[in-house]
Amino acid sequence: MSCYTRHLVEFLPADPSAADKRALDKAVRGVLDMGIADCPDVWDEVKARRADPAFVSRVEAAMSGARGSQGRGSS
Repeated sequence: MSCYTRHLVEFLPADPSAADKRALDKAVRGVLDMGIADCPDVWDEVKARRADPAFVSRVEAAMSGARGSQGRGSS
């Protein structure tokens, strides 16, 4: 599991499953094009872009696609 997903509750359901957290990690890494980067490096980039509405929109869009393919809250 990724080290930063617990800090991004705005993208997760109230009681996130491991699958929800994996989907968020995949979405964030995809948006940032950091698929194989170490977690602290991804978190640094997320912190730098977190207030950017374009970044937020892209992550939300990626999460919407992930929920559609796996079902929200599935394990």
